[in-house]
Amino acid sequence: MALVAEIEIVREPYGGPASRPLTDAQAEELRVRYGGWEGAGSEPEPELFEDPDGHFIVARLDGSPIGCAGICRCEGKQTAELRRMYVAPGARRAGVARALMTALEEKARELGYRTLRLETGPEQPEAVHLYETGGFTVIHNFGPYTGQRRSICMEKPLQ
Repeated sequence: MALVAEIEIVREPYGGPASRPLTDAQAEELRVRYGGWEGAGSEPEPELFEDPDGHFIVARLDGSPIGCAGICRCEGKQTAELRRMYVAPGARRAGVARALMTALEEKARELGYRTLRLETGPEQPEAVHLYETGGFTVIHNFGPYTGQRRSICMEKPLQ
C-alpha cells in the first residue's frame, strides 16, 4: 500500500484520546494472535512515557491516528525499551512502523540512551522482520519477559 499524503508524527500522551484507540486495537489483535493469552507485557503506567525518561508518539495520516509507539527507561540509565508499537491494518506496509521506529531511536539518543530493547513474539513475524531489518538482534529475555517462552527479546545499540 502506498500512502498519498505525508505521515505526520507527533508527541501524544500514552492513554490519551489519540493513542488509546490504537493501543486498545493492538491489545485485541495480540489476544487474537496468541489465542487469548494477554502476554507478559502488562499495561504500562502513562508516566513511563513522560519526561525526562520517556516519549510516546502517534503517526497521523490526514489528521487521523494510524500508528503509535513509545520508549521508556529500562534497566539502568543507558537502556530504553521500545513499547506499544502498533500500526492500524489499513496503514501497514507503507513505512509507518519504520518511521515510528526511526523517530524513537533519534529521541532515545537525545535522551542519552545507548541501547534500545524490545519484546515481541513468534506470532508477529512481520514485527520480527521489521526489527531485524532495522538492526535489532535477538537477546536473552529480560525483565518481565524472563522465562516467557512466547517472548522474543531484541536489542540495538544506538550510535
